[in-house]
Amino acid sequence: MEKAKKSKFMRASILVSVFLIVYGILMITSAPKKYSLNIGDIADVDIDAPANMVDKVATEMMRREAANNVQPIYKVDLTVQIELEKTIEQFFDQLEEQRNNEELSLEEKLRNIENNHAIELDKASYELLLTSSPQELIQTKENIKYLINQILNERLSLEQMESKKEEIVEFFTKLPKQNKLNDIGAQIAVTIIKPNLLYDEEETELRREEARADIEEILIKKGTRIVSKGQEVNEQQIQLLKAYGLLKDENGKDMRISFSYGALLMATMIVFCLYIWRLCPNVWTSNSVLLMVCINIIITLMIAVGTRPISHYMMPIPACAFIVTILVNTRIAIVTNIVLVIAIGFLTEFNTTLMVAFLLSGVLGSIIVAKTHHRSMVIYAGLASALINTISIVSFGLINNIEIKYYIYDVTYGIVGGIFTSVLTIGLLPFFESAFDIITPTKLLELTNPNQPLLRRLMIEAPGTYYHSILVGNLSEAAAEEVGANALLCRAGSYYHDIGKLKRPYFFKENQMTQDNPHDKISPNLSASIIISHVKDGVETAKKNKLPSRVIDIISQHHGDTLVAYFYHKALKAQGEETVEEDKFRYPWQKPQSKEAAIVMLADSVEAFVRSLSEPSKEEVEKGVRKIVFDKINDNQLSECSLTLKDMESIIQAFVKVLEGIFHERIEYPENLKEI
Repeated sequence: MEKAKKSKFMRASILVSVFLIVYGILMITSAPKKYSLNIGDIADVDIDAPANMVDKVATEMMRREAANNVQPIYKVDLTVQIELEKTIEQFFDQLEEQRNNEELSLEEKLRNIENNHAIELDKASYELLLTSSPQELIQTKENIKYLINQILNERLSLEQMESKKEEIVEFFTKLPKQNKLNDIGAQIAVTIIKPNLLYDEEETELRREEARADIEEILIKKGTRIVSKGQEVNEQQIQLLKAYGLLKDENGKDMRISFSYGALLMATMIVFCLYIWRLCPNVWTSNSVLLMVCINIIITLMIAVGTRPISHYMMPIPACAFIVTILVNTRIAIVTNIVLVIAIGFLTEFNTTLMVAFLLSGVLGSIIVAKTHHRSMVIYAGLASALINTISIVSFGLINNIEIKYYIYDVTYGIVGGIFTSVLTIGLLPFFESAFDIITPTKLLELTNPNQPLLRRLMIEAPGTYYHSILVGNLSEAAAEEVGANALLCRAGSYYHDIGKLKRPYFFKENQMTQDNPHDKISPNLSASIIISHVKDGVETAKKNKLPSRVIDIISQHHGDTLVAYFYHKALKAQGEETVEEDKFRYPWQKPQSKEAAIVMLADSVEAFVRSLSEPSKEEVEKGVRKIVFDKINDNQLSECSLTLKDMESIIQAFVKVLEGIFHERIEYPENLKEI
């Protein structure tokens, strides 16, 4: 319940914030300025005070001046002198104690002093103090105490610290040179000295508040002349006019405009929210996706404001729809595009040609980039946007009977604007993908490229695991397509699910090229621990290489909490049931939470099973696949994902079909026994 409240509060905060930001941008950049008076203007009428009122500006200036005239208050801290004297005594008592301890060597005494000292010095100083005569120590102590007391009796503030430290050094420099501890005495005094005259902030503020309170409010009486006709208006007069409400409003803008902008934008935002709430509930309940959409709106609007001086057609409004389509879906993209087109209406005095062009460009571009697997489609969407701009400009030019020479300029910028839109989309996509951890088909295709550093490492350092992962990818992709899961995510997750084996590749059977098996030389417990750790190693490697979180989820969940059966039974045989703990032979990870993670788990087990068959037949393969799938079901490994029993049958058939293609029967070529 608490979590739901927090989510609702966060959602409301996001929507209110985007409304306020967009409203602020529009008011600053597009609301008409209608100042009646400004600083430096010449007034054409006399303006008198309509009522008695305190001149807050003048009053505040007087009070600030009075407060600034109050001198800082300081207080003496008498405990500082006592504390320093106590520190000096404690330090020299420690020295005396160590000096009198004849059982300890000089090194041991030094170590004791360094580990438990009242005053921190360097080792050479401690050694000199421990080896000096008692008379020299007493003289040094008395000199330090005398000088500290002299300085503190005169009151020492923070500002005087540096000068007093110089005086301390000078004092010890002028002492007779017979005492070799003079330099150390100066060092001790400089180290421990601290001010006893402290700034009393509370008392100073109290005095300043009293000084402010003593200044009476400056009253402007009714009828007092504020601005005279022909006078140049200054800042103070403007402030008074604002305070009296004699300007149109505090921002110098017509309140009717502010209210109209706010009302229309509020209506747009309400429709936007209702649309998402009713038609896209998955987006409505995901604050991160909603935030991403809202940030997209704001960034696009700000770029539009920046490019508006060049040409209205350079404003990359459809870019927001393109990005939202690729990262979320087309339905959200279209309503987002409508919101932005309305916002752009404020910036362009609701230019019909522009609004129609941007509306159609956003919709068409969203259709083109929907479910795209290549970034090149974004370029095509930008070209389509350029085409729509051109058609809109020419069409409305003809409708309004405008000569072509007057809008050819706009056509040029309309084409450039469409291309700029696609370039901006391609530039912003990686930022949103990374910032909001969103996986796009293009990103997944990039991850499955064999030239990816991790995959190249896997191919070189653990070739058996690499080819195992490729086959798991084929199996899982085919199964995902049958049950409506994300096939590309399954393939990417399959390719990376065993990257943890890079840490110890030769401990895994598929990478053992010889008969030498390192597990034969270690205990089953250690073997199981190594096998289990590849999931943890994989998660760490994935995070280090900044793989998407959904791929990391597949890596962490592809074994669930299954039992490492081989080594568990080996341990039972070697140690007996009484001494073997089953939990130590289970993967300590979450069960698959998504269809994709569950499919990769099944594909991983199926591939391992098939690899163990010497001459697999179709019947053996199907029987084995069914057994593996239902073993996972019986072990409750699939209880937390959304796969149904119908899905299981589809997955089994998909696996069998792929495996048939791999292990199909081949023609046996006869030996050529005849000599030619």
